[in-house]
Amino acid sequence: MSETTPFDTFMERTSQRPLPQNPMTRIRILAKELAEGAAVGLWGISFRMFRGQLVTSEDQQDLITYLNDRWNKASPHFGLLISNGYLKFDAGENDVYITKAAFDLIEESEPANVFISYKRSDSSAFALLVLARMKAAGIEPFLDLALQPGDDWEKGLKGRIEKYQYLVVLLSHDTLKSEVCIKEISWAIEAGLAIIPIWHNGFVYKAGTWDALSVKVDTALSKTHTIRVIEESALGYNNAIVELLNRFGVMPD
Repeated sequence: MSETTPFDTFMERTSQRPLPQNPMTRIRILAKELAEGAAVGLWGISFRMFRGQLVTSEDQQDLITYLNDRWNKASPHFGLLISNGYLKFDAGENDVYITKAAFDLIEESEPANVFISYKRSDSSAFALLVLARMKAAGIEPFLDLALQPGDDWEKGLKGRIEKYQYLVVLLSHDTLKSEVCIKEISWAIEAGLAIIPIWHNGFVYKAGTWDALSVKVDTALSKTHTIRVIEESALGYNNAIVELLNRFGVMPD
């Protein structure tokens, strides 16, 4: 068995953080992770550039691998980080330097807004707990406590979801029997939200077993890294919420 390297650990941790569609949030995430990598010695605080591209060299290989694998070769352009003060360009040396503003992001939670999808009969108490803990951590969650389906509920709910960056969906045994929950997941996928499923109450999602789900929903729920409530106890639920908060860079005491 191969030994886990510091770079492997870094990639494992960062890959658990969803990548939202919001351009400014993506810029902040890249700046923060560049600073985190430098802080643990994976790369230096400066990068060699040539005509706007990173120079491929042995001491920059981890950085190039990170950008390719984490961002699928589609990370925000370094020029955007320069214009926002997270990198500084030295024209004489053709280097860019990570600034203090980027390192300051390490201490901050990601500026995120989150739509919480749940079925009341399955997950009301858990949803309220997630809501409270996320608010306390400085994250902006939304939980619809008074949904009344009617002529305009679908249009209004779809429009609200499209304004969010993340969908946290609490999955229990009957959640996916809810038309509303299925539509919320579908709308979130269409709008490009990052999906974070949380299984609880002993639920385990099995791909291809829910006839009411479209292929895209089935794929999202089966392929996305899932948070699980391992045991039905206060500790089990707390551990799941801590893992959720970690996705946003929050490290609860």
